[in-house]
Amino acid sequence: MTTTAASTRSRHEAAMTTAAVSATVDQYDHVAAATYLMKHAGTTVLAVLDGQRPSQPIGCITETDIAAATAQGRDLNETRIRDLIAHGRASFARLSASQAPSY
Repeated sequence: MTTTAASTRSRHEAAMTTAAVSATVDQYDHVAAATYLMKHAGTTVLAVLDGQRPSQPIGCITETDIAAATAQGRDLNETRIRDLIAHGRASFARLSASQAPSY
């Protein structure tokens, strides 16, 4: 039984890691797309990638950021993720090359 439990836990951890790695959006995507992806990926945060260098993470967006944009009356189908970042409304932190995760 212990081996089965460990095996199940290992598969679960691998699935969580895969979901975390694949849960990314481009800074030029609509906020509505981020909302959709969060729901279907089962996460509350997405890594934001640089649109011109897709392998470069530049920050993150959370469901709290999206809720704040909604409360401000922003149209999530028209608002780009970069618009939230540019106005300081997203959890944005520029990552240096040494801080960026390697995939």
